Amino acid sequence: MSPSVAVAAIVCATLCLAGASQAAADATTIYVSPQGNDHWSGRLAAPNAAGTDGPLATLEGTRAAVRKAVQIARPVKVVLRGGTYRLRKPFVLGPRESGTDIDPVIYCGYHDEKPVISGGMPVTGWKRQDGDIWVADVPAVKAGEVYFRQLFVNGQRRDRARLPHNGWTTVVGSADTKTSNWAGNIEAKPGDDLSLRSFTFKPGDIRPDWTNLDDVEIVVLQYWMAARLRIQALDADRNTALFTGGSWRPLTWSFGYYADNVFEGIDQPGSWYLNRKTGTLYYHALPGEDMTQAEAIAPVCEQLLRIEGGVAMNEVVRGIWLSGLTFEHTSWDLPPKGYAFSQAELPAPSAIQATGACDCRIDNCTLSHLGGWGIELGRGCQDNVIEFNHINDVGAGCIKIGEPDDPGSDAAEACRITVSDNRLADGCKVYLGSPAVWVGQSGHNTISYNEISGQFVWAVSLGWNWSYFPLNRSRDNIVEKNHIHDLGTGTLGTHGALYCLGVSPGTVLRNNYIHDVGATAAWGAGEGIILDNGCVGILVENNIVHDAASGGWGCNFNCLGSLIINNIFVNGRRYQLTRYGDAPQGPPPPNGEVFSRNIVVWKEGPLFNEKDWWSFATLWDYNLYYQSAGEPVKFMHYSFDEWKAKGLDRDSIIADPLFVDPAKHDYRLRPDSPAYRLGFRPIDISDVGPRYTH
Repeated sequence: MSPSVAVAAIVCATLCLAGASQAAADATTIYVSPQGNDHWSGRLAAPNAAGTDGPLATLEGTRAAVRKAVQIARPVKVVLRGGTYRLRKPFVLGPRESGTDIDPVIYCGYHDEKPVISGGMPVTGWKRQDGDIWVADVPAVKAGEVYFRQLFVNGQRRDRARLPHNGWTTVVGSADTKTSNWAGNIEAKPGDDLSLRSFTFKPGDIRPDWTNLDDVEIVVLQYWMAARLRIQALDADRNTALFTGGSWRPLTWSFGYYADNVFEGIDQPGSWYLNRKTGTLYYHALPGEDMTQAEAIAPVCEQLLRIEGGVAMNEVVRGIWLSGLTFEHTSWDLPPKGYAFSQAELPAPSAIQATGACDCRIDNCTLSHLGGWGIELGRGCQDNVIEFNHINDVGAGCIKIGEPDDPGSDAAEACRITVSDNRLADGCKVYLGSPAVWVGQSGHNTISYNEISGQFVWAVSLGWNWSYFPLNRSRDNIVEKNHIHDLGTGTLGTHGALYCLGVSPGTVLRNNYIHDVGATAAWGAGEGIILDNGCVGILVENNIVHDAASGGWGCNFNCLGSLIINNIFVNGRRYQLTRYGDAPQGPPPPNGEVFSRNIVVWKEGPLFNEKDWWSFATLWDYNLYYQSAGEPVKFMHYSFDEWKAKGLDRDSIIADPLFVDPAKHDYRLRPDSPAYRLGFRPIDISDVGPRYTH
């Protein structure tokens, strides 16, 4: 641990953890406990012997005490004792509960205890029905008070019953909208594009006799996103389905679909089904699982914490710190017209959501078993820190910063956010096309020293405009020293580990270690670093990418002025490099990127994905290429000399870079490496990833 990191860790511990420093000792302290009482003072950590005073019982109960305490010019601590705090609605903090950047309001755990803030409802009263099928009555569901779409048994997510059980089936084609009695004589309204909300299917893939057909959800896999649709009508004679709402592209633009929440699919161990009409929950237990002894939790609260501030000075919420807390079990809902979003699943709810929050901090917290996003810092959130957290098993992504559209003013922009030393894993459990970290219309952020792995379509996604204009607010973002690995384990695979979209001057991707980026059999590019349409002014430097399904680097033709310098790309499986997508448009056409002093080594697949390029207006030189299996190096269908004749790589070489031990992924260069003659500089990744053990 470096001295600066050590200092940061000490500051974090002293200011955030209960009783650890002079600042903490001087703070006004409010205690909360599941054994407390909201009529007590909250000044005692445990009930007194007489049972007349002690800690408060709920987060809501702290509101008046915090409002009074923040009038004192010193920190305020809300210390949560161990146990579970169950919420049916989010805890909301506003300007009246603010601290300051110097004297924050700290919500933290008590010593070594584990306080859990949960949006979950325990399910009890299980009875074995038949074999491994168990049932439990949930009266609140039958009464219409709650309905849940997730179930966790003994701390593990269980999947709803679905068909087919694994994989997907295919969309046959577009629906015949001209037939008079198609889909129960449903007529299209003016402007209603039925190709977006209907398709034909193979006989038997969707059945009108399924239990509670109106609760069945059809999940259409549209490459980097998935539409989740409700059935409006079926025409069994023509094998045609009509949905209550549609997607953003025709449903035939898909590699498949599956039916979720189908009672008839409960023959798989670990699957479950909730009958909305009767309130009966069915669960197919795993071998040896006794539900009378198990803990079953159903999330019923969509959000756990909201920080609600504005962008005017007197509306901002300042100095809220969360430390050492666990947030679990948030729900998700499906609108009457279903759900579809073109990219990154941004509308999904967030467990912790903030607007107008400044000088706030979330550290040493755990967020897991969520229905949507983990943490969202939206409009007007500035100068905040998210560090040393574990976020895993989430329905969408882990951290969302900014918004897809220009916020309209500097005060409304989410910016200057630090995301560091977090462990982010296993998302896309519900919203299949999510990134781990998304930053949109936002500048001056740092995303560093994080570990990102598992089921994400992107590890980090930055932008957020398609093409050059209008200019977005993405600028001067730093993504560095992250360890990104073993991506692409989900239904949609991974598009790219690091992904940029739109003009982003001053943005830097550097010293990241990326490896084992996967794709599904149907889709998922599985690339290391992608600069998509309209990327301008980005520096990609000193990164190592190996064993990505589709190579280390890709760039849209409609990009210009970015620098890809001093990177190592090793052993893509399908190909190594790609310049893809939209044909250059003009006048004037884009002038491409600078691709220089990079090392590209591979043993299978071609060097380039393309058979040819639309435009060679780009600057490539001083690179090293090596086909380690001894095959000839071809630049698409061009020889090296023909490639040079096009003005590319005139000073580049084909040679073994002499890695120290490539079999063990040690890509340091030996002293006599020919790459040094090209001006290549050593890359140090010894300190990537989180700088502490938690």
